[in-house]
Amino acid sequence: MTEVYERDLFGMKFAILKSPYHKMVVKTCAEMLGVPPMRVRRYFIENLDMLMLESLGARYDSWMEHGDPDGGIRREIGFDLFTRYIPIISQDVMNKALETIDKNEENAENIREYLRNQVFPEDVE
Repeated sequence: MTEVYERDLFGMKFAILKSPYHKMVVKTCAEMLGVPPMRVRRYFIENLDMLMLESLGARYDSWMEHGDPDGGIRREIGFDLFTRYIPIISQDVMNKALETIDKNEENAENIREYLRNQVFPEDVE
C-alpha cells in the first residue's frame, strides 16, 4: 500500500492550477520571465507544495498590493514576487541580477533572460 506522502501529486497539483485565477497568475509569471505558461506551470508543480499552489492567487494579490513598493525595475522583474511571495528564485540570484543592472545599466529584458537561464537552465543552448 502506498502511503499518502509517497504518492505522485502531479494530478492534484495540476487540478489546482487549472482554475481560471491560477491560470491568470501562471500566465502573468510566465510573461514576466519570458517563457511559455506551460513551462511555469510545470515548474510550479515540480517545485512548490500543495499549500503554496493553493494560495498562489492570494500570494499574487498580496504582491500586487504590497510587493516591490518602490516600483521600477524591481517590480518589472518581480523581485519580491519570485523571492518572497512565490519563492522560485533565490534571493542571491535576484541580488546578482540587480547588481548586473547597476553595473551595466541593463534593461529589464536582459535581466529576464538572465533569470530565465537561472530558473530554466535546460533552455540554455
